Amino acid sequence: MFKYSQFSLFFKFNFFLTTILFLLFLGFNAAYTLPSFTLSAMGAVSTAATLVLILYIVFFVLRYLDRTGLVILSLVFVVVDLALIIDFFIHRLYNFHINAMVINIMTSPAAADSIQLGLAPYVTAVGVILFLIAFQWGSMALIKRLQAYRVDEINKKMNKLLIIPLFMIILIEKVSFGMATAFSNNEIVSKFAVIPLYQPLTFNRAAHKYFGIEPKAEVNTIASGKQEINYPLEPLSFKPDAKKTNIFIFASDAVRNSAINDEIAPNVSAFARESYRYQNHISGGNATRFGVFSLMYGINSTYWFKFLSASKGSILFDALESLGYQINISSSTSTQWPEFRQTCYVDVASCIHDEFEGTPAQKDALNSAFFETWLSKQDKEKPIFSFVFWDAPHGRSYPDEYKKFLPDGDGKTNYLNVDQQTAKKELYNQYKNAVYYNDALFGQMIQTLKDNDLYDDSIIIFTSDHGQEFYEYGNFGHNSAFSRPQVNSPFIIKLPGEGAKEINTLTSHVDIVPTLMRYIGVETPVETYSNGKDLFAQDFHRDYTFVANWNYNAIYTDEVTMIFSNLPNKIFNNEVRNTQNYAKLEGKDQEMNSAMILSVLNENKKFLK
Repeated sequence: MFKYSQFSLFFKFNFFLTTILFLLFLGFNAAYTLPSFTLSAMGAVSTAATLVLILYIVFFVLRYLDRTGLVILSLVFVVVDLALIIDFFIHRLYNFHINAMVINIMTSPAAADSIQLGLAPYVTAVGVILFLIAFQWGSMALIKRLQAYRVDEINKKMNKLLIIPLFMIILIEKVSFGMATAFSNNEIVSKFAVIPLYQPLTFNRAAHKYFGIEPKAEVNTIASGKQEINYPLEPLSFKPDAKKTNIFIFASDAVRNSAINDEIAPNVSAFARESYRYQNHISGGNATRFGVFSLMYGINSTYWFKFLSASKGSILFDALESLGYQINISSSTSTQWPEFRQTCYVDVASCIHDEFEGTPAQKDALNSAFFETWLSKQDKEKPIFSFVFWDAPHGRSYPDEYKKFLPDGDGKTNYLNVDQQTAKKELYNQYKNAVYYNDALFGQMIQTLKDNDLYDDSIIIFTSDHGQEFYEYGNFGHNSAFSRPQVNSPFIIKLPGEGAKEINTLTSHVDIVPTLMRYIGVETPVETYSNGKDLFAQDFHRDYTFVANWNYNAIYTDEVTMIFSNLPNKIFNNEVRNTQNYAKLEGKDQEMNSAMILSVLNENKKFLK
């Protein structure tokens, strides 16, 4: 057994090396302020200290194995530090940390077909491993060579220098991060994303409950965040004879594609028979933030976090403003939360109208009335863009006269008593009634366009941010799974002078912006501003699409849905599910497609510096 002081000193040596590795990650951030750099540096030191402390506790028993225990502990630190170095290069390439996708690529026999590495990476890897082994061997040799009293002296001095300062660093940075999240200080919070294994402390609920502090999204543009974004890759250019066609988008929150039929949504169904209807259309997310983001930007929804930090708007509105469009964004839900005023609509904030009051159904009625009034005041000789967003299906809200589907529990829900049977019956009927109500509003909007002679010569779209599940595959609502009811959104588009067609090929929300941009005469290559494709291009084809939410991502194909997590404690929880019935696949059927994974990794770093 080697002495406690030897064991402790060995950990301190490794703490310094591990801390240096954590601090290197701070170089991935741009344009620090003094507070953001100080706190993120403290976060890196705090995370390194926490990791080493956990290893100390877990492997304390090894001190009883004398030199053998020290050798085992050295190998543990070699593995930990090597993992950090690998994570460093992964983050450098793809702007995120090791997760299930990366692990799949590293362990898949098929990965060699997708990744062609030269000699340099192997030489570098060998050199790094040799350095880590040499560091451990040198630390062991030094500790063994020192006399016992010297080890005790050094260990005691280092305890005095480290323990209290580290405790204060951990305390200060955790409290500071919690306050930054409570006040939505994205300039500080965003900087912590580069720190591997960082565990945040937040107290938004406590701040609201005990101190009345409401999280408020920042309105001002954050220059440091913009320096991390490279979007678009080229300036916009337009054809000389660019079409300035009116564009009207109507979206209803949480509407699943299967709800669009003659029974539940007769007006939308009638509209679909005069339009292109995409039956296999997948939202970019299973929650509002990510669905609307992918719809309005045409890029994958994992960019949400960086674009929010940077307050970077959509290239779509840059194009519309350049072409002189009259713009309306009217929403039955606040555009402050989710933070669309700081992302999609940041450059057209004066065009937003979202201060409607009442129940979701009442807000939808006011929203529709506002659109009609706004439209009547516009110059019909100039192009118009309008996005109307309703909310009734999300809240299952509807007037009494729209109680078509019964029983509906009298339109009320006691969530304490909700079970699968209630959800599948009463809550689903409430949902269908709300969709039926929004369908009636959509019918009014179409009639308004016809009355204003705008129907025939305009692009008109009906869609949703995401779908809604009622335990068909074991989940309720949305943001809980990537099943078809949650991600298969309606997408119906009418083009001037075009006929009607039902299309079953796989499409995505990220395809909408490039389709609109090409139609209005943007000639900049689609790949320079979008992860999507022009739906009407002759070579349009999609083998997969990407879907995301707060903590999980999915690669969605017609056959399988590959799911992986961004959470450090769930990096091994990747799943492969049957797309049609959402059954979890086992054995060889659960192998992920390395080529698709690599393609997604490249898509998700494309617009970052």
